[in-house]
Amino acid sequence: MEYPKCAFAAPLVAATFGCARAEAVTRRGGPDVACRAAESGRRCAELFERLKAASLPAFGVEDDPERMPHSVLVKIQHGGLLGLQRLVDGTPADTVSDVDALVGRAVARYTGLEAVPCADLVADITGYRLRRRR
Repeated sequence: MEYPKCAFAAPLVAATFGCARAEAVTRRGGPDVACRAAESGRRCAELFERLKAASLPAFGVEDDPERMPHSVLVKIQHGGLLGLQRLVDGTPADTVSDVDALVGRAVARYTGLEAVPCADLVADITGYRLRRRR
């Protein structure tokens, strides 16, 4: 069975974050991550779109796949989840052990994804420092 692409694949492929619903797959472009649960995948995709909409103006880029640097998407994924964990759990961290569980806690705390204060996460997203390749 083919599962949909994970909205937060970058930190999962890098093995810096974990997710109980993630499944490593190989696609044409190389290693990738798929979500084994349709509802979780939908929920994460919606959260990612909200994080992207909130943070793109701070980067000064438009939502255009041909012009947007890949690094911006990676920062949105990493920084957005770390900021969400800070808001939900009250503790800053360098990693997220289970993305699906974190998103579930955020939905419960804010009574829905539409109430998650994504604007409050922009500083976490823009402040996230990418690791240099060696």
